[in-house]
Amino acid sequence: MTDEANAARPVALQLVSLTLAFDDARFFGATIFTDAVDPDGPWATVLIDHAAEEPWFRLTTTDPTGSDASEAAMAETDRLMRFILTEHPERIGRTRPTPPAS
Repeated sequence: MTDEANAARPVALQLVSLTLAFDDARFFGATIFTDAVDPDGPWATVLIDHAAEEPWFRLTTTDPTGSDASEAAMAETDRLMRFILTEHPERIGRTRPTPPAS
């Protein structure tokens, strides 16, 4: 038997917006998600900001209640940002890390 109240809420990505800041080294943006079960309900928005240390970004939810949809949106945004920084860092003004010399 599963506890549905503790199960992660499915969310659907609606928008990703990332912008390079004035010096081409910092970035900021947002992701917007809807609840997959209730797409007409309130949207979960996560703000993305550049950070000077790993993982190189900070996430902030705009939902002060920390609803299930917001928690799922935070997790999905974290996953998305890690993918971008690993696979396509040049899209947000970063360079690919060079592998250490053997």
